Amino acid sequence: MFKRVIPLLLALTLMLGLGAYWLLYYTGNNTEFAKGHRYLVTIKPGMTTADIADLLHKKHLVKTPEAFRMEARLRGLAGKLEAGRYEIVGGMSNSEIVSILSKGQTYNVKFTVPEGFNVVKTGRKLEAEGLGDAKKFEEAARNYTPYPYMETKNPDVIFKAEGFIFPTTYQLDPDMTEKDILALMVRTFNTEMNRENIPALAREKNMNLRDLINLAAMVELEAVYPEEQARIAGVFLKRLHIYMPIQSDTTIQYLLGTQKEEVTIADTRIKSPYNTYQNPGLPPGPIASPGIDAIKACLNPEATEYLYFVAEKDGHHRFTKTYGEHLKAIADIHKDDTK
Repeated sequence: MFKRVIPLLLALTLMLGLGAYWLLYYTGNNTEFAKGHRYLVTIKPGMTTADIADLLHKKHLVKTPEAFRMEARLRGLAGKLEAGRYEIVGGMSNSEIVSILSKGQTYNVKFTVPEGFNVVKTGRKLEAEGLGDAKKFEEAARNYTPYPYMETKNPDVIFKAEGFIFPTTYQLDPDMTEKDILALMVRTFNTEMNRENIPALAREKNMNLRDLINLAAMVELEAVYPEEQARIAGVFLKRLHIYMPIQSDTTIQYLLGTQKEEVTIADTRIKSPYNTYQNPGLPPGPIASPGIDAIKACLNPEATEYLYFVAEKDGHHRFTKTYGEHLKAIADIHKDDTK
């Protein structure tokens, strides 16, 4: 009798398996229900598999909610679908959608902060790319100091977070606020500084991290070519050592809020704490986000007798020791300008 029952059980099992396959395939195939378009779907914390299935059905991404729930249950993933914002392409099968949600493959947007960008430029770029409001980002940066080395009592500092936004490419969740984005960028700065052992190296040079970043920001903006960073850092440090104003055009452009091709004599006479033509020492705070190379250049400056440099037309700089040599270099570089 058992010999007769076993084939029947096997046949029944096979039929059930084929039936389940048919149900999952044909009811889990959403190709005809939604075609091709990309949708952003937010799965909120606490949502059940049934809630998620209903949401996806309402957005025309899942044809049969019951089939979606069965897919998740048979794969042992019911209750394991993660919260977050996801990009779902219309026509994806239930199996594909369950895989995405169970792995937490949330939708992120790439955003790059270039080396030498400041708070204002970063905020404007965020706004231009639809990721935030420029003014809200600026307000968030005005007094944000989560790490002790960012703190300053100088009332002339415009943004306390200036210089501490690490220049790199980020993966941003579109739901992040301006404060969230700033926190991520500053946290990344702190992580990278510790990874490169920068705080300890700065202490060895008798520099605090804030002053190091302040100096490196000017070096970043002055040097078009990385190989000149250490030499420019050497010039600035030499000037600081002899109490000679740094006279960096980059600080004038910062206080003007615009990138002028050529800074005028009138510009250098503007009254501002950030004017390094009029005020000796470092500006009140960093004026941009320096890259790691610029920071390291300030920790390992090139020792020379140079006190001056002027930009060549190709972006390189001509370095000189005296003011007379500096004036001759300027005249030589621009001798053909009036022809």
